[in-house]
Amino acid sequence: MKIVVDTNVVISGLLVPSGPPGKVVDLWVENKFAVIVCRALIEEYFNVLLRPKFKKAGTIIERQELLTGLLELENSIFVYPKTSFDVIRDDPDDNRILECAVEGEAQYIISGDEHLLALKEFQGIPIVLPAEFLSFGIFIPK
Repeated sequence: MKIVVDTNVVISGLLVPSGPPGKVVDLWVENKFAVIVCRALIEEYFNVLLRPKFKKAGTIIERQELLTGLLELENSIFVYPKTSFDVIRDDPDDNRILECAVEGEAQYIISGDEHLLALKEFQGIPIVLPAEFLSFGIFIPK
């Protein structure tokens, strides 16, 4: 199974490992599914986690290493979207998530973002909260 994990889920998962986003990150590390990423999404992961308000997660170097470790996992798949979308006008950066998911042929987008969740799905790809995704119990060990 291939999924796209939105930045808010990754950051929440790293900061609060006991909640549903943390479980999604744990399953990523445990290789229970493949995570589709693209340049725009990776840049956003780093830009957000390196903000001063997240210093409780460690030094800048420690936070960079944390994200790099996730992205270097064998089940992290890099794609280069060829198609641009302009579906979410209130927050155009959210369109990068859709582009990444479509290019990577993801089965799910896991997000806590209201703009993405309002779509419910995009081109047949369900957009769900972390807790909802976990309730499906569909991740299969590789």
